[in-house]
Amino acid sequence: MEGLFEVFFSGRELKGLSPRSSGAMGYAASGAGVEAFEENRINDQVMGYMSGPDDGTMPPTASELQNLPGGGRHDALLEPGRSADLIEAMPDIFRNDPPVRCGANAELVGLSCAFGERYSQQVFSAAAVARVFQLAGRFWNPKPVGNVQKVAITNGSQLYIVGDTHGQLEDVLWLFFKYGKPSATNQYLFNGDLVDRGGHSLEILLLLFAIKRDTPSAVHLLRGNHEDVQCGIHFGFRTEMQSKFGCQAGGLLWNLCGNVVFPLMPLVCVVDGILTGARRFCVLHGGVPVDCPGQTAPIRIDEEISRIDRVRQTLQATHDFHSHIMFNMLWSDPAETLEGKRSNNHGRGNRFLPEDTVAFCAKNEIAFVVRSHEVPRNLRGAVASHGSKIFTVFSASNYMGSTGNKGGVFLCEVGKGLSLKEHWAPPWPDLARFYAQHFKAKPTSERHGIAEEYEKFGTGAGEAAGGGSPRTSLPVPPSARAQQEERDARFVMERICENKDQLFNQFRSVDDNFSGRIPKEKWIAAMISQLQTVSDFITPTLLDKLHSFWGLSDPVGYVRFLHRFQIRGPDQNDGAPDLMREVSRLRRQLIDAPSQSLERLLDPDGDRSVSQQEFIHFLPQFNIDVPPQHAGALYETMCTFCRQEPLTLDSTVLCLSIMSRDPPPVNQWSPIAEQIGAEILKYGQTYAGAFRIWDTDRDGFLQLEELQQGLQQLPATKHIDRTTIINFMNYMEGMGVTNRRVSMFEFVRAVAPRTLALELHSSMLKELLKRVWICRPALQTLLAQYDRRAANTVTVAEFRRCLEEINNQLEQRGRPMLTDAQVASICEIASCGSRTIQYDRFISGLHVVDLGRA
Repeated sequence: MEGLFEVFFSGRELKGLSPRSSGAMGYAASGAGVEAFEENRINDQVMGYMSGPDDGTMPPTASELQNLPGGGRHDALLEPGRSADLIEAMPDIFRNDPPVRCGANAELVGLSCAFGERYSQQVFSAAAVARVFQLAGRFWNPKPVGNVQKVAITNGSQLYIVGDTHGQLEDVLWLFFKYGKPSATNQYLFNGDLVDRGGHSLEILLLLFAIKRDTPSAVHLLRGNHEDVQCGIHFGFRTEMQSKFGCQAGGLLWNLCGNVVFPLMPLVCVVDGILTGARRFCVLHGGVPVDCPGQTAPIRIDEEISRIDRVRQTLQATHDFHSHIMFNMLWSDPAETLEGKRSNNHGRGNRFLPEDTVAFCAKNEIAFVVRSHEVPRNLRGAVASHGSKIFTVFSASNYMGSTGNKGGVFLCEVGKGLSLKEHWAPPWPDLARFYAQHFKAKPTSERHGIAEEYEKFGTGAGEAAGGGSPRTSLPVPPSARAQQEERDARFVMERICENKDQLFNQFRSVDDNFSGRIPKEKWIAAMISQLQTVSDFITPTLLDKLHSFWGLSDPVGYVRFLHRFQIRGPDQNDGAPDLMREVSRLRRQLIDAPSQSLERLLDPDGDRSVSQQEFIHFLPQFNIDVPPQHAGALYETMCTFCRQEPLTLDSTVLCLSIMSRDPPPVNQWSPIAEQIGAEILKYGQTYAGAFRIWDTDRDGFLQLEELQQGLQQLPATKHIDRTTIINFMNYMEGMGVTNRRVSMFEFVRAVAPRTLALELHSSMLKELLKRVWICRPALQTLLAQYDRRAANTVTVAEFRRCLEEINNQLEQRGRPMLTDAQVASICEIASCGSRTIQYDRFISGLHVVDLGRA
């Protein structure tokens, strides 16, 4: 195959494209693992609800488009004949924009643009954007004949094939700076995934559409899996549009994109004129369609693909043969072995093998396939696979701000095949400076040299763009490495929150004495046992790093560890209190309180029970920072744990006594304490009830003599000696305050079995927003169907109906459902007391926080 490789490519430059390159594989694999996990979850939850080409959207009417506001400062740049000016102006317009950071923080998808709500006045108006979007109808034939685009390169011209750019406009502008503006002789083919993730998907579309309008043969565009309504909802493009134009105008433009722009983009491009011997190759976004229902032979480009009705979503229920073909063309990835194919668990279509690629190429009389869709694992701009029959090119450098990869393009020249060109796009201020100083003043050849010099030695770019030979993987620059570490930590934190019950059970199963602490080695093994089934990039090496990153001790206090990671809503900032921490603080305040005072506060009406309202009113008296709805949820957890409603006074005391982030300490007196507790229950008393009986002077505490008399009433401790009693009293005082007396909280905390404390801790792990967090892709898709104008607003009743549908899905999958009270609480949180809910804000605002070691 080496000879074939040399024929198709220009010598040494592509020899490093082997997927066997190593060095940065771990970082690429972790990034791919995070992205694959997200896409798998979304595909799994969403596809069941998508049955037609326009679910969740409504095309804007002509009247609505005519009424869109105009008057953007730079609208004139979008007028016919101004595309060259637009290229030159964009770096300066966005020179103050922040870098893309959504890899480390998913809340930032689509939001790396500094203008925000000022965009429509300071940059481009909604009316001007709509006019450009409507050019799609002029560019492409909506009928199946438009599925396949054909490009022929002749002597004196060249073609650059561009992979995923994902809203990173910096990369697109850097390509034009380095390799020249698009023209009839310097053509660019963009292989899909122009949108999502970064904050400039809109500008990439506007720029490429403007160029294509002015010089149709200069730019060719194909559809990727992200040029899709559902992907745009979940991965940032709709968020970007609404952040720039508001919900009303942004929604109209979003629907215009979903109904006019995306569905018309071609699916495949066949390129002639590059290779010797009249051979051709094809470009498509994902891969070779295989294993489609009813498929008996390789798919033909000029037959099956040319018959697909492409005016549909890419992410929908694959209900017919053509929808299966289209989905796999846009979503699938290559596998080198049958084992790799069988391990496909990432929801990205059916993996295809080398023999599938060979058969596809032979059937269609093409030499090879160029695809995109994924970052090469060696972090280079491209990678070869399937015996150099498949070439993957990816153009968004340092993808999402955390991947540390080079961007790449393929240069296609007549008789020379393809050659890989790599780049590392500079940040906006540097990009603006390069354009201002050199774009007009110097020819492309000189600009290319300037760009190469910058990428080799420029600040923040040298390690990435200039390091390594083509045969090695890319060294990861420190800035990207830091973002990767933050991304990996956040990913594991999220999986911890989703699997707290299972992790707690794993930890407890290896906690031989129920101390609430396990050695680091057992902690890693338990984490791997539970989480590696969720994502195979969670490895012992990663967990060892996170153990240090999180400042964990050895042994690990696993109750405290699990409670430090919490799911928060959009209005709960990172400093929001941890419920367990607040209750632990309450216990410390009450640890030396006399029992009578405690009981009067908990049970003001003296009926020996504590209602939910009494409990909610009890907490603020001690400055406990727990909002009423969360106090109510805590009360429900205690009721479930005790199997009582309302709670008895003594059950309430028990729960508050043993609830803490750290279980009671273990020493030689622990077994004696638990034996005493067992004897109390054996004779029909509660722990608090025994305390009251033994408190003969009714001062609310047990003195040494009272403790001795009480213990002598129990058969098992009737002959206990005074020294043992003194030591036992010291053990109980170690739970609170050393003052030669024992409070009710100290007593109950000491004699209650440790297993009971751990069971209560397990109950406390069931967070209110957990099910919403896990099911947010399905919830967002369901809500969008009630919001066909994409205004980001539904009624509370519609929101509740969607939660009820989520419950139906949970029930079908055998997962715990939301209770009616939980549904009501979630509606209250999402609505903030209003009659309507801005659901995008609520769902995208859900996030996991690390409350640290406090």
